Amino acid sequence: MRHAFLADMGVVHLKCPGIPAFPVDSHQLLYLVEHNHIEYPEIKAKAIWDRNKADTFARILTLVQIIWFLIQAVSRWVQHLALSTFELSCLAFIFCSINTFFFFRHKPRDVETPSLLACNTTVAKILAEAGDRPKPYTQTPLDFVKPPISRTSLIAPFWFGVRICFNWGNHADELPIKAFGNSTTTPPRGIRVTDIAYGNIFTTAYFGIHLAGWNFSFPTRAEQILWRVSSLTLFGLLIFHLFAVAFGTVMAARLARWLFNNRDATTILGVASLLPRWLAVLIHSPIFVIYGLARGYIIVEGFFALRALPLSAFDSLNWSNFVPHL
Repeated sequence: MRHAFLADMGVVHLKCPGIPAFPVDSHQLLYLVEHNHIEYPEIKAKAIWDRNKADTFARILTLVQIIWFLIQAVSRWVQHLALSTFELSCLAFIFCSINTFFFFRHKPRDVETPSLLACNTTVAKILAEAGDRPKPYTQTPLDFVKPPISRTSLIAPFWFGVRICFNWGNHADELPIKAFGNSTTTPPRGIRVTDIAYGNIFTTAYFGIHLAGWNFSFPTRAEQILWRVSSLTLFGLLIFHLFAVAFGTVMAARLARWLFNNRDATTILGVASLLPRWLAVLIHSPIFVIYGLARGYIIVEGFFALRALPLSAFDSLNWSNFVPHL
């Protein structure tokens, strides 16, 4: 797992004859080893962790602080003590952080010096053996070694919209690139039903946390209404996104045939890529604007609401209430 993280961070570079060294991700590294273009890298897991700039003790301490804050927040709710919108927003980020701690527990941090792998096979020969003739690439010559984007991916449509609206990641100033972005969306084994279920539960819970502040005390009635509208907007955008992915998964091939007379596109991203750029931007831009306004208000109000908190927000927890009295 650590080797895969290291490769996907763009720290493993391949040096082929006649071309500058370029990064290879975990999929490409596995492909090169399986096709005998390189030997299995002699990189020990311990050596990878030695290059990790994140201190294990600091990670544990941070996790303890996060859990302690979560316990306090739940305890205040049990004792009917007020929580601020700022604390509620912190709970949402804590929810994300706990997931990040778990899924990235094997990921080294801030490894910058690349590990160079020598390959005696030319890129042209690798492409020829793969049945893929040399052609322009967007990142590295091994772009063809990529798993197909899953039809049911919840993340891929988001990154597609980002690339369309902000022209992000569509081209590099220098090829081959020197590092990878953090937008890998498909694991090597594909996306399983359990992944989809967990993704739906996680995102629903994260966006739903802000709705818990529906009846919180706010300095003004207008701020309370704006909080409710923003929370509902974020949750509504999530439901819309999930519905669009489900609809696209089922109807993508038919839409491609009906609208574009295309029989090759079978996924929602395949259909979206057939749209003219101006139309794709027109469809995605309002969604990003609405999301940005709603998310921005949630963040700003978390600070502004601190100017007028209810009295119970200043009360301390009475931990003895949780101890059974015999």
